[in-house]
Amino acid sequence: MERPTFEEHPNHSSGVQPVELPVTSFSAGDPASNNSIQETKNMEVHHHAHHDHGKKNWKSYFWEFMMLFLAVFCGFLAEYQLEHKIESDREEVYIKSMIEDLQKDTMNLASVIRDFQMLDLKLDTVLKMYPKLSTGYNDTLWRNVEAVGGYPDFIYSDRTMQQLKNSGAMRLIRNKKVTDGIASYDSNVRDLITVDIPGVSIEFMATRELVHKIFDQQNFAIDWKTTSIAQMKKANKNYLLKSDQASLGEFYNSVYSLKHVYQMISGKETLLYKESASLINLLKSQYKLE
Repeated sequence: MERPTFEEHPNHSSGVQPVELPVTSFSAGDPASNNSIQETKNMEVHHHAHHDHGKKNWKSYFWEFMMLFLAVFCGFLAEYQLEHKIESDREEVYIKSMIEDLQKDTMNLASVIRDFQMLDLKLDTVLKMYPKLSTGYNDTLWRNVEAVGGYPDFIYSDRTMQQLKNSGAMRLIRNKKVTDGIASYDSNVRDLITVDIPGVSIEFMATRELVHKIFDQQNFAIDWKTTSIAQMKKANKNYLLKSDQASLGEFYNSVYSLKHVYQMISGKETLLYKESASLINLLKSQYKLE
């Protein structure tokens, strides 16, 4: 039997026939072709954009830092200005309150000084008429002995000063002239009410005790209500419990000492009155207040 023969294909030496793949052709107006091209372009664009976003030079970092720094710095300035404004407002409130206290002090001091001046005149009369004390009733002498019955007391208006000290708000007063003036005034007032006035009290109590020991106030009060001054003078009563020279001399010395203590206090309060008025003017001028 004859074997079958095969024709040899010029391009294929083996017996396997090549498979031809269909070739798809796209025309210029084909939508499928356009979409494919557009997708390819989009992929390329996204790829390059992502690649460029990762690149930053030193200038970019510098400007980002500067913007952050300026934001923080501006916030700090705003907070500082707000705090400064609040403290300035509080300072002005304290100054106005201090002026009110000083005005009260000047009024009180003026009244106390006038009272001390009247007491000084009365004690001076007692000292001048002292020789008539044991010779009989003298209406002028007895009326002026009443000056030993009491003395005026200065009440310090320290409301604002205590607030400044206790709350630490004295730091808000940034004007050195003002702080020096306030401190000086407060120191002088403290000396007056803690040192000088207690000294007055000691002298006053000593003199008052002598008055109670020497003067017969009970019989004097009875006759004062039932008889006239002229009758009391004619009765030749001196209304004394003690008329010896030692007792009357002790009374004179005590009145003399009390008079000088009153003068000392009145003089210090006069200086304090002037200082208070001067401090008011200083506060008003420094803070432009009416």
